[in-house]
Amino acid sequence: MKLPFLLIALVLAIFVSACAQQPQPPNTLEDLNLSPSFVNSGTGQFNERWWQSFNDDTLSTIVEQALSQNLTLKANDMLTKIALLGVDVAGSSAYPTISLNANAGSDISKLSKIDSASIGLSSAWEIDLWGQLAAVEQKAVWEHHNQQSIYRAKANLVSSGVVSAWLGQSSELEKYSVLSNQYRRTEIALKVITRRFAMGKNSVTDIWQQQKLLKSIEVQQAKNQANLVFYKQKLALWLGITTEELTLENKQSLPNLPQLPTLGVPLDALRLRPDIQQAYSKIKVANEDLAIAIADQLPRLTLRANYSTSKATSRDLFDDWAGNLIASIALPILDAGKRASIVKQRQLSTQALFAKYKETWLAAINEVNKAITSEVHLLEVVKNLEMQLDLAQKTEHLTTVKYLNGKTNYINLLKAQESILSLELQLIDSRRSLLFNRVLLYRELSHGNFDKSQFKTAKQMIPSRCTVDCRQATKPNQLLPTIAKELANNTQLKNRAHG
Repeated sequence: MKLPFLLIALVLAIFVSACAQQPQPPNTLEDLNLSPSFVNSGTGQFNERWWQSFNDDTLSTIVEQALSQNLTLKANDMLTKIALLGVDVAGSSAYPTISLNANAGSDISKLSKIDSASIGLSSAWEIDLWGQLAAVEQKAVWEHHNQQSIYRAKANLVSSGVVSAWLGQSSELEKYSVLSNQYRRTEIALKVITRRFAMGKNSVTDIWQQQKLLKSIEVQQAKNQANLVFYKQKLALWLGITTEELTLENKQSLPNLPQLPTLGVPLDALRLRPDIQQAYSKIKVANEDLAIAIADQLPRLTLRANYSTSKATSRDLFDDWAGNLIASIALPILDAGKRASIVKQRQLSTQALFAKYKETWLAAINEVNKAITSEVHLLEVVKNLEMQLDLAQKTEHLTTVKYLNGKTNYINLLKAQESILSLELQLIDSRRSLLFNRVLLYRELSHGNFDKSQFKTAKQMIPSRCTVDCRQATKPNQLLPTIAKELANNTQLKNRAHG
């Protein structure tokens, strides 16, 4: 009778020693040391569906179409659903399993006669003493959130790609109109020069130079046609259809630049960016991996139950039933330090992800500031080109009058013509670059979740500030400062860390 008591005492001693080796409660790390503001901020309102800022119904329609039909988004949507099912799979481990077992046996020469038969129910249930199973489920939750972030990043890429292709096509259509007008003007000038040559008022070289200028416009027109096809192909690709299926009538000119939105502080403006959410999810996944590794060093308690009946004949099968309940304990004793090394690995992995998380924040702020700064310079370029074009038009008009009156030579007229032709195209390209830069800014600010109801859910899921459960962490200032105090106030995780 003494032996069972000794075994019980030994098991209890192991349990107590195991609990004493548990890590301390999670550390609360310092806040991120972020910039207090962006380099500049506007006065406009930032629309979650930012492409609507360009005030074009056709553009809004094709973006919505791309978000529902793009093949990459469809694939990522399936992966997100798979990750969501993974949460159910992981959570099922915390519940008992019940299985029905039945068998029958007979002599091979007398298959019609059953010699033995049995039927029964068996069940197994692992008691989650240290929160390991809960950590597995939480890991699956954050892996699903990570996949959601990837989906939203792709949605951002698709929406910005569609808008950029649409703006590119609009700019080429505007160029098409400008080039047609240039060709007409240059052709009229060639006829005037030809008549003057017939009257002996200018050299044949003037005709050749004007013909050369006309050919240069034809080259630009050929490039323009190629670019139109290119942008049409890009739009079709983003929409997940063939080029032949795309029957889009685009605007003949670029839209006006929307007002620069009010950005606010970086922490509020960028906290729902997909890359930041993804980096945060990876930290949470690593943290749950660490909890799993810690719990793997501790004893595991499993309950097993069986209730069955068995007889030599099927007639008497249900006469007598027998049941048993078994409690088993598994405790790792010697593993050559394998489990301790795994814990250390996952601690270091978590710390590495902390550093990447901070880098993601700093890179996000830098990208927004870069786009804002670029916009200021691009606006100056557009204004400068508009002034140059105005001056060039005045110069060309006056030079034409002087040339027709014989007060200047053709070279001066040719230079004035070439200047206008070049500036007209440069202005379109500069306005397109300015709009492309605004699309980039919108993409940097966008959360990528264009369903408002889902946006609210995500907002509630991730608080504006959080801390990270840094089990067995070193001093807080040696790790990445985090963005909130969520885990520090999470009693469940504290209890799990205490064991």
